[in-house]
Amino acid sequence: MNTLLRLLLLSAIALTLNAKILNDIDGKKVSLPDVTNRVFGSSPPMNYLLYTLNPEKMVGLNFKAKNPNNSADELFLNKKFLSLPVIGSFHGGGQNINLETLMAYKPQLVLVWQDDMLVQTVAKEIEKTKIPTLEIPFREINDMPRAFRLAGNAIGEGKRGEELARYSQKIISEVHKGVSKEKPIRYYYAEGLDGLSTECDKSFHVEAMNFAGGENVHKCQQSGILGLEKISFETLLTYNPDVIIVQNKSVYFDLINDPMWKNLRAVKTSRIHLVPVQPFNWIDRPPSFMRVIGIQWLASVFHPKTYNINLNQRVKEFYELFLHVKLNDQQTKNILGVQP
Repeated sequence: MNTLLRLLLLSAIALTLNAKILNDIDGKKVSLPDVTNRVFGSSPPMNYLLYTLNPEKMVGLNFKAKNPNNSADELFLNKKFLSLPVIGSFHGGGQNINLETLMAYKPQLVLVWQDDMLVQTVAKEIEKTKIPTLEIPFREINDMPRAFRLAGNAIGEGKRGEELARYSQKIISEVHKGVSKEKPIRYYYAEGLDGLSTECDKSFHVEAMNFAGGENVHKCQQSGILGLEKISFETLLTYNPDVIIVQNKSVYFDLINDPMWKNLRAVKTSRIHLVPVQPFNWIDRPPSFMRVIGIQWLASVFHPKTYNINLNQRVKEFYELFLHVKLNDQQTKNILGVQP
């Protein structure tokens, strides 16, 4: 009997000894152990969702926690999380996953991002291992509260999931009410080393910006799984956005000092903003639970007169609830970073 078959048999036996039945978001019944202490997220959004529910139950990551879009600052994160092994990814970026390696970590459940463009491929691959999977909706901002509840109940963290769901729903409702009657602000999302990579207007990468009262100037059909659509500076000049949201810190400083970019309305009026990334990106790459604070920041950037909140206080409130970190004023200022 080879290693994979042996692991499959042991997993099947363990699962049937003590099991509970949970309905997923589509009503499909999923059989889980009564006590779930070892969980793997098959995508970055699921990794971060597990982190805020209970990082102690994570068996590994599918990508390096510290990367160009996420600071993963140890001041804000659980030490075990930072020491977790990178098991691998189904998405072709970074370290590709090996099913035998995944099974060697003995996960009792794998959370699958329902809105992933590769969701069917991921689900079919994991099905080979006989490890239970649970699909979690997490693309739309409005999906986040039920995602917290569903994932929380699945891993035995129902109380925590409910707490995060209630807070998230309160913020989501507040932001929606605050910007719904305002004319959307035309924004450009600057990615890549030259700021000339961006996302299509209906991409999940810009979900937070659209929800917070923005209108993406780049209308297109996404050409690939990763997004990052290339445009020319001449095209950007014709767009002439009201606000520019920049993903990368070094690029931000390049852009505000570039004579060409100073011809754009957003730069002239100092409405060019750098996305906060401590400890994880607030809006994208990956789109995670950080969007709960991200949409508040974006709404205040897009519509400062109608969505006028004490952002410093909101940041402290969010970090204490979601990350179990109490911030002082200087830390909050550092997290918000350079702002015009």
